Amino acid sequence: MTDGDLVPYTGADAVSTREAIVTARAELQRRKLELNRQQEEQQAELARKRKELDAQFEQARRELAELMDPLQDQLRKMSDVMWTVDLYLGRDETLELVRDGKPAPADTPITVRQKVLVMAEESLILMGEGQTGMNADHVDKFISWLAESDENLDRVLPEQKGVVVLIPTRVESRTGNAREDAGRNAQNAQSYWLLRNGQKLYMLTVDEKLRIIDRVLPRRREFVDVFDRVTFGFGGSREPVRPGSDEWFKLEEIADARRRHYMRIMLVLQGIVDRTPAWAPLPVSGVNFMSIRDQDAGKIRLIQDDEDSIQLGDGGEPFADWQRRLNALLRPGLRVIGDWRSEGFRDLAERYDHRPWSHPRMFPDTTDQRPEAGVPHLLEGRKGGGFVIRFKRTDMVYKRNVPVPDKPGYRYVGEMPVEAKTRASCIVKSTDNWVLPLDLVTTAELEKYLASRDERSKHFLSMVPTIRAALEAKRAEAEAEHDFRDLIGRLLIGEGADADGIEGVVDDLVHWWKLAHTWTKPLNGDGAHEKKAADQIIAEYRSRRAAAAVNADSLVDSGKRVDGVIAVARDRQGRWWAYSPSPDAHDARVFLDITRVYANGTLGEPNTWQTLTTRTAAALHVAWSDEAWAGWTFGANRRHYLTEPERATLVAQVRDAAKGTSLAVVERWDPKRPEARTFGVYSWAMPGVNSPADAPAQNARDVLDRHAGESPIAVQAWRVDATSGETRLSPANVHRAGISSDFSTFSGGSRWGNTPWWPDDATRYGDVRPRLVWSDEDLLDDMKAWRDRCNAEWAASQATQNARHTEARRYALPVAEAAKTRQLAAIHDRFVEDYGRDADDLWEAHLKTLNLREPVDVSNVAYVVEVAIKDGRPTVGETVQSLADAAFDSPSNPKDRWGHPSRRRIDFGDYGDLRVIEPVAAD
Repeated sequence: MTDGDLVPYTGADAVSTREAIVTARAELQRRKLELNRQQEEQQAELARKRKELDAQFEQARRELAELMDPLQDQLRKMSDVMWTVDLYLGRDETLELVRDGKPAPADTPITVRQKVLVMAEESLILMGEGQTGMNADHVDKFISWLAESDENLDRVLPEQKGVVVLIPTRVESRTGNAREDAGRNAQNAQSYWLLRNGQKLYMLTVDEKLRIIDRVLPRRREFVDVFDRVTFGFGGSREPVRPGSDEWFKLEEIADARRRHYMRIMLVLQGIVDRTPAWAPLPVSGVNFMSIRDQDAGKIRLIQDDEDSIQLGDGGEPFADWQRRLNALLRPGLRVIGDWRSEGFRDLAERYDHRPWSHPRMFPDTTDQRPEAGVPHLLEGRKGGGFVIRFKRTDMVYKRNVPVPDKPGYRYVGEMPVEAKTRASCIVKSTDNWVLPLDLVTTAELEKYLASRDERSKHFLSMVPTIRAALEAKRAEAEAEHDFRDLIGRLLIGEGADADGIEGVVDDLVHWWKLAHTWTKPLNGDGAHEKKAADQIIAEYRSRRAAAAVNADSLVDSGKRVDGVIAVARDRQGRWWAYSPSPDAHDARVFLDITRVYANGTLGEPNTWQTLTTRTAAALHVAWSDEAWAGWTFGANRRHYLTEPERATLVAQVRDAAKGTSLAVVERWDPKRPEARTFGVYSWAMPGVNSPADAPAQNARDVLDRHAGESPIAVQAWRVDATSGETRLSPANVHRAGISSDFSTFSGGSRWGNTPWWPDDATRYGDVRPRLVWSDEDLLDDMKAWRDRCNAEWAASQATQNARHTEARRYALPVAEAAKTRQLAAIHDRFVEDYGRDADDLWEAHLKTLNLREPVDVSNVAYVVEVAIKDGRPTVGETVQSLADAAFDSPSNPKDRWGHPSRRRIDFGDYGDLRVIEPVAAD
């Protein structure tokens, strides 16, 4: 017999052999457990020793740090001192004479300007290269621009002796290479110090570690903190900072760093005075930038131009507000000028499609063509919630059946590139910050904003290219109209106008005439038309002079007596009007009540529910207005909006057509699809019950929720059609109309609970939600009361059900324990067979190796017991399987509940014979 052959064991041999194997197996298991125990002890000992070593290492590290920290602190301070001295001595410094000339007298004070200027924003050079202006690669071009004229120099540094710090640009690099962009951005933030001494100009650069981003001098609120060391008043908690506390030292370290930064700037300037002839000649007694005495003596002037510009501004309308106000007056027939290479326009494409040539504003959207930047474009119509401009395409398109040149009758197979014959189009919206309404702006306004340093800085990329192009277009147009404007000027002087400043008067009147007549061409070449224009311009001038003779302030005061007035203005005929929002309007900022203001101060009867066209609004001379006027919707399409009388008529119609008793009428209107306005009516339609007050209570948490069953609320929808000029209603599908078929939809805080409309005073979200336009509040109150009664009944039934469920679990737990005991007994019998009767010390370890499942699900036992309790059947002494069979056939079994045990007959298997016993009462 060889190894691997089976040896037959029979009779007593088989029994004795099995007993020997069981004994050996148990002994091997004991040895395995002992080895596991020893391994765990060794691992615990290793972990303990490692923890001790870590603690010893941490202690040694702390002791070494206590020795090293003072040394490192001293080295850091010495390095700071050495760097500061190097700044004074001019190490890593370059000082270049960029323009020579006569220096300023010795007694001329040296001016230090606080604000850090930006070369690109000051010079506006190279704006055609990517529309981002110059960067660090073009500093030499900025120096050339600066030195070529005193006008350019005075814009940057007007004082005869002084210094201003500049950086190349604040426009971040966007090459797509993160490392390259970081390097370019660092170069663009490098500080350049412009020093002026009469006609002499120097450009200074210092160690690049001395970064000056916003200010050369501290702001006034920092000045005492920085130079007088009175740094602390209150901490972050608004409680006095306790000297010596951690917060005290932290704040002191921050303040010291800030103080040292400004001190180093002064040391650089002092080094220039002491080491170089840049500001020579100097007073005999010298100049000390670190001395308050020299500042008081007038040798040094500190100009807080950064802080003054923040606090004061220029007092005018901010550019962004001005642009939004004028863009809101756009209408077909006017011209716009824009920069379609701007980041804002490009970002629209990036959000729209991953294809680099696609753009949501372009048609076709796959063309890579863009409107030409910096040239006027005519608004040819309305489209896509905005206006459409069109331009000639220069790209090629692919077409089939293209004729073969010089071969009549022959055509190419497949697609061939040909020149596009159809113009491309682009959507322009009033919210676009890269667009200006060319016909609504004046040259004076454009020059004012372009000259504003703060406005240039805020809107450098979006504003500067567009304004410069608009100015060029306006000036070119005025030059083309030179003869006509000269004629108008002479006629106005003949009317009594002052010859001084006549160009501005002519420009204003020509601008008015073009806007009033939507004229977008130069006034030259057509004698008959020019005569008509001249007559109307002179008439307008006379009207303005006559209006000026009237006490405008008195008329404005009279107009402001109108309730809710937002503007008082004079029209082209010299009549005065007061404008106030129509009361209770659901469509905000559309309808106005217009009241005539007579010369004697009396008020006429208001014309209610009026809209103003952009042309009419633009022609008004507004004498007074509040902020609501600037945001008003001029030129609103009348077919897209409803007055309250019109809305009341439509509400009455849908109520008359409703099934049942009307509870509420809602309205849905999407500004993106203004022509699609819908109404929905919710009616009480419970069969045989006329009112919610008479409805029987139902067991439902929210009886109006769609999951609660058939709703007693009927829903119908109508679409508003105003295309023919007459407002009509037509039935509509509820879902397609955007009306909810479920009354319990939104939790907007209504006093009636969840409703299918969103309250006007609730938080506004981006999606379009219906709003309430009519309601029977008494009926809604009755419905709310019925809803509450149903909820109360549901709450009571839930309490009863919870109590019954708790009681059922008390009976189920002993059954589950009995099943568990039976399961373990069977497993233990098998264990004894495998390991012997003397192996109880291995039992617990053996159990851990078994992935035991609960023999019966206690929730299933509880369910069958609960059904028996609900049906009034006995439970104690019954087997769980008999209870399961009875539960499945019980009328209380809701077999349609998905995932519930009631959907199937529960089979307890080998444990079905277990009987329910009386549970032991809790102590």
